[in-house]
Amino acid sequence: MVAKSGEFRHPAMEGERVDLGLSIAASALGATEQGVAIYANDLANANTTAFAQTTPLFAGLPATTGPIASGVPPTAGASPAISLGSGVEMVAADSTDSGQSLVKTGIGSDAALVGPGYFVLRTAAGPAYTRDGSFGVDAQGNLVSQSGALVLSSQGVPISVGKVTSAAVRITRSGAVMAGSTNVGQLGIATFPNPSGLVPVGQNAFSAGSDSGPATLGGIPAGTTLIPGALASSGTDVAASLTGLITLERSFQLDTKILGQASQMLNWAASMG
Repeated sequence: MVAKSGEFRHPAMEGERVDLGLSIAASALGATEQGVAIYANDLANANTTAFAQTTPLFAGLPATTGPIASGVPPTAGASPAISLGSGVEMVAADSTDSGQSLVKTGIGSDAALVGPGYFVLRTAAGPAYTRDGSFGVDAQGNLVSQSGALVLSSQGVPISVGKVTSAAVRITRSGAVMAGSTNVGQLGIATFPNPSGLVPVGQNAFSAGSDSGPATLGGIPAGTTLIPGALASSGTDVAASLTGLITLERSFQLDTKILGQASQMLNWAASMG
């Protein structure tokens, strides 16, 4: 279909004739909906151990260029075309654990990390990484996470504590796992070039992704401290998340009105032939 003078084609619509106002409003609705979901998830995890708060980041889509409407006298020296924005998109979700605090539990098998690093788990889907150090012992005598995933050592193998209860397990500041008076392994800690690129997989855990870079497994890395008998609290800033949620909900309402107005104008134009 050939576009009439003064009409624009949105680059993302592959040649389909669309009204630019509708396209912009639709992009805003989509981005806003994603942002609302992120803030809602932050609030839902306000009591989740070691949860890292996520903040949506937005950016404008590339501008489109179209001719000045017919009948409008050009300004001297001005270009015969104008550049118009084409909408917005959510470009990233920035994750941070800076809002976390330490909660002393007094439980020997609990551990918290202050600084970079993730505990390493073995799940049915493959390696996973978590900041949640609330560990226990399964029926086979392995150190496990709250979801039952095996906790791996600095050598990448499960840590067996033997036929003891969780009460007999103690983690030291150096990351050594003690079963009674016996050192049965060293907690493995993984670091990543870009931790914000980790992919959430549920159960308070993440997997490595193309944006995170590969994991480097070892003991406690430089710049990180392990605190035994403690857990990291949720990093959700409830006030900030509520403010962000309310702001985006208002934006959603405005975008909906804009979408309705643009649709109405398009219908008027169509009825006029």
